Amino acid sequence: MTDWDEAEKRVEKAHELYERGKMEEALAELQAAIAINPFNAGWYFNLGITYDAMERPEEAVVAYRHAIDMEPEDVEVLTALGCDLNRLGKFPEAIATFQRIESLDSSHEAAYCYRIISYSELGDHDKAEEMFFLARQYKETCPLCLYNIGNSLYARGNYDKALWCWQQVVELEPDHGQVHARIADALWAKGQLGEAKTHFVEELRNNPGDIDVMLDLGELLVEMGHHPAAAEKFRQVLELSPDEATAQFHLGEISMHDNDPTFALEQFRTVLRIDRAFPGAHLRIAQIYHGQRDAAEAVFHANCELAQQQNEEQVLSELGALFMDMGQLGSAEIAFNRVLTADPANIAARHDLAVTMLMVGRLDEGIEHARHVLRIQPKFMLAMHNLALAYLQKRDFTRAHYWLREALDIDPNDAQLARLRTRLRLAKFFHTLRTLPTKLLTRRS
Repeated sequence: MTDWDEAEKRVEKAHELYERGKMEEALAELQAAIAINPFNAGWYFNLGITYDAMERPEEAVVAYRHAIDMEPEDVEVLTALGCDLNRLGKFPEAIATFQRIESLDSSHEAAYCYRIISYSELGDHDKAEEMFFLARQYKETCPLCLYNIGNSLYARGNYDKALWCWQQVVELEPDHGQVHARIADALWAKGQLGEAKTHFVEELRNNPGDIDVMLDLGELLVEMGHHPAAAEKFRQVLELSPDEATAQFHLGEISMHDNDPTFALEQFRTVLRIDRAFPGAHLRIAQIYHGQRDAAEAVFHANCELAQQQNEEQVLSELGALFMDMGQLGSAEIAFNRVLTADPANIAARHDLAVTMLMVGRLDEGIEHARHVLRIQPKFMLAMHNLALAYLQKRDFTRAHYWLREALDIDPNDAQLARLRTRLRLAKFFHTLRTLPTKLLTRRS
């Protein structure tokens, strides 16, 4: 038997092993065959498919590129390459690959179907829709196209249209992966929590070990107030994946809600042992210590959270509020400014930054931030209250009265506004006394 015959035998054996689910052995046989004959494009294609089955897309891409070097017009290999480039987040390269397929065979529906994903991930939803309608010219009812355009619609907040697309997928292909989870996401976004739960459960019936879906269901149960059921779901995740930091984190949050700070601290410290940069873990520890009046530990962990540069907006907003409560106003300013760098229209962060500026005596900056809030949301009463307070401190009684009246128009019975009105009247009265001509006082003596 020649070396080439041996290579063929190894490829045949690799196919058998692949079908039996023995991926490592199949991979070894294919690699051995290619080492003997490195000029067979089909073997590289099979190598790429095997890597994909093993969730190793980076290596699959390398294999597909070898195959394309030998067979540059093979649209099947190009499609597999484009799909893996999407998986790796290399969307411009994926688009270029699918455009190459289109130039070779304009009727190849996959060239349009998978570009829906690429353009959606890049935020170019108009192009995603264009690809969807082009794909329908060649395959009118494609479940994958409907699933992909549903993702695009969901990203734009068009939840009803996304739901329609995904429901069509269920009718066409009931076992389509992730479709029930996506339906659940849309229902959750619409506030239909009970229906969302039903679809998450249905997804888990089809894919019992899907950790991401289990985590989503757990988070939904927390939002529904079903804490014991949520905790059980997170514990199930940890049985499958003991180092799943997200599950540990949520168990810690549930323990905080249940007033068990000792167990919560244990969970959050476990999270940090798994992932030192997990967003929110140091914050939660700081909040627990702040509640226990351990200022040193609270400030330390809050600053550890602040030191992480990739914090989420919600984490940064909570962190800023904690710094304000602890009197760490410089750190609070940093946290709120980071939120506003990511989202300049974040009203809550803008308002909290205004309050921080007023607390440190930077009145003009605080006033500007409060005015910015009112440009976004003209009826934001707290911003009006703070503007009245700021102008009171500046002894600008006219503007203080103006903003107080604006706030009272919104809520004439607000107790804080009533106290501010009394304070403003007294301040104006005493200010008038201080500015009376001194000669009058002299004559009285």
